[in-house]
Amino acid sequence: MAGKRSVGFFHELEMAEEYLKSNAYDINECGYYPYAVVEEVKPGFYTFPRTEHWFRWDVDNERYIKMLEKPDRFKKACGWSLG
Repeated sequence: MAGKRSVGFFHELEMAEEYLKSNAYDINECGYYPYAVVEEVKPGFYTFPRTEHWFRWDVDNERYIKMLEKPDRFKKACGWSLG
């Protein structure tokens, strides 16, 4: 699996998705991160379950596009942003 890291925090889902889709600040890092996820995190400790919004890197258009489902290889994982 490629590396993972949290790169930002937003109070509004729409703004997080906008930055992600536009690859702001080169989030993709020249192809190193083929997937990205935006997690909705509520205040508190161990806040699960969390709604996840998944994206994959579109090489041809050089941007992230929203996926309809979580990739199979990540189905058993959660807690991407704050663990």
